Amino acid sequence: MAQYLFELGLEEIPARFLIALRDQLADRFADFLQHERLDYESIESFATPRRLAIRVNGLSDLQNAQIEEVRGPSLKAGRDETGQLTKAGQGFLRGQQGLEADLFVKEVKGTEYLFLKKTAAQVSAAEVLKKMGDLVAQLHFPVTMRWSDLNIEYIRPVHWMVSLLDEEVIPFEFAGVTANQWTRGHRFLKTQDQVIIKHPKQYESVLKDQFVIVSFEERMSIIRQQINEIAQEKHWLVPENQDLLEEVTAIVEWPTAFSGTFESEYLELPQAVLVTAMRDHQRYFYCLDENTEKLLPYFISVRNGNDQHLDQVIKGNEKVLRARLSDAMFFYQEDLKHDLDHYLEGLTRLNEHYKLGSYADKQVRVYQLLQLLASRLKVSEQVQKDALRAAQIYKFDLMTLMVDEFSELQGVMGGFYAQKYGESSSVAQAISEQYLPTSANGELPQSQVGALLALADKLDTLASFFSVGLIPTGSNDPYALRRQAMGIIEICLDQDWPVDFSDILLSYLQQSTIELRQEILNFLKARVQVLLENQTIDYDVIQASLNKKHLVPLRIVGVAKLVQAFKEQHPDQFHQMVENLSRVVNLGTKVGEEDQLESNLAQSDLEAQFIQKVMDLKHISGLNDRLQAYQDLSPIIAHYFEDHMINDEDPKVRHNRYQLMRELTQLILSNFDPRLIVD
Repeated sequence: MAQYLFELGLEEIPARFLIALRDQLADRFADFLQHERLDYESIESFATPRRLAIRVNGLSDLQNAQIEEVRGPSLKAGRDETGQLTKAGQGFLRGQQGLEADLFVKEVKGTEYLFLKKTAAQVSAAEVLKKMGDLVAQLHFPVTMRWSDLNIEYIRPVHWMVSLLDEEVIPFEFAGVTANQWTRGHRFLKTQDQVIIKHPKQYESVLKDQFVIVSFEERMSIIRQQINEIAQEKHWLVPENQDLLEEVTAIVEWPTAFSGTFESEYLELPQAVLVTAMRDHQRYFYCLDENTEKLLPYFISVRNGNDQHLDQVIKGNEKVLRARLSDAMFFYQEDLKHDLDHYLEGLTRLNEHYKLGSYADKQVRVYQLLQLLASRLKVSEQVQKDALRAAQIYKFDLMTLMVDEFSELQGVMGGFYAQKYGESSSVAQAISEQYLPTSANGELPQSQVGALLALADKLDTLASFFSVGLIPTGSNDPYALRRQAMGIIEICLDQDWPVDFSDILLSYLQQSTIELRQEILNFLKARVQVLLENQTIDYDVIQASLNKKHLVPLRIVGVAKLVQAFKEQHPDQFHQMVENLSRVVNLGTKVGEEDQLESNLAQSDLEAQFIQKVMDLKHISGLNDRLQAYQDLSPIIAHYFEDHMINDEDPKVRHNRYQLMRELTQLILSNFDPRLIVD
């Protein structure tokens, strides 16, 4: 068993892609080994800004044996009456380079054929690994570039490659570079331009001597430890931010953490501004007082290097931050020189999109949509009042200097400035929550007012963009409309709001076409499906739950989860229930005439019981209770069909039985369509 090391050396890879590319390389190499029939014990993966690498442990020296059956001509065409091979049979054997002794007969769809049993050649691992150039060329990147005169698009220019099987170099070429056993250390701290790796097991130690820690997790652990040591020494509280920690880890090869300071006068700025300037713009960790948890005029950063001349590095970082905070202070002070009306008037000149109207127009539309949503949801008078007030002004901060410079703070600054202008804390909070959630499974609005505003804003965005043909196609979604749609669904689920979007869009888009409304509904429905798929709900259960005239995400998700749970916990009962309900629905959907169900036309105690159960079912609204009622009804349905003919000779009885099927079908389909459940 051997070890194999592959390292791909590049220009600095953008930090946001590093982990995904490392994992992609490992996954593709695992697939490559499986395809090539090479066994292995484990694959380790490594990543720094300048390299992606994998090391395979316990790699087989030789491919696994593979026996395959190759079909030739039919037995009738391949052998004559005496059993001798015909020309066709001989040609097949010759073409496959096989022996007649390895031929056998096998029947396929009623016809006998000649088959040849072949054992594929077992190639050495060294020979197989020469194909690595193809694997490297097939890596997929979110962004690419060209360099030199090469006809290659890649994440960054390739500078070196290591391909080492134990102590043997496995050469191959890609992007004008031939793989060998020479690697490169830290760009600035290295002791020599190139260093040799004699064996894959030396990979970490060789590069550590050249000031490169190749393990992403090890670097991250070191950075976390260094930050904690500084925080403990200074008596600071440094909130851990996993995203920032990973980003910083992805831009250094030899981390050294240090602390810096800024003038306390900048603490007059809103904390969100200071945190954004440090965390998002400079990749600094901000510091809080460990007792009061108030923001302190200090930060911690990480250098890609050692501790030599660290005082100069600290001064440089402090200078950069000071300049950014100075700009922020200027924007803040200038913004507060104007009143709210000044910014609202400016929104009349700022378009949401060149095909759409201004943000002032959007505020008017969202105000109207909020009225509609509030009336359907029956929220309190105060919540409705605050939400409507927020809708009148909630986009004003887009005209401020602060948001123009710090776009990440849109909404957040609006909430802060709104309080400065005398708006209530409820209105201010709603404005600050208007964009939530900003990512899948992201933070949701905490207030009902904010949730109502965010819901109306996102729904209006969908309607507006769809109305002018700006609809996502394939993976292309430049305006993040899928994220907006998912946010709509998540808000409804979080707030326990049974919003019927079929009804809302019909009322809100009265002047639009049926096709437009249906496009938006289908788009929302697709997001509900994705959400359920992510929760490991079976495909058939999802389709059965989605198949309704009304789109109420809260109800669809609730039904799908309950049905899935019943399907998993009681498979036999579930199968019987689905079968019995499907029989009802198959009949009930064919009943065109709607009439009153008459209990006095029951011809037996069982039929009377069945009719009463269906009538009672109308008054059961809870999803759990409704599903339980279907389960209780299932054996009654089975017995009913055994003992009763729907097409009774008496026309009144027959009519009443069809009405029974119709009524029960409507109740069933209001929750899910059992016909779409696959056993």
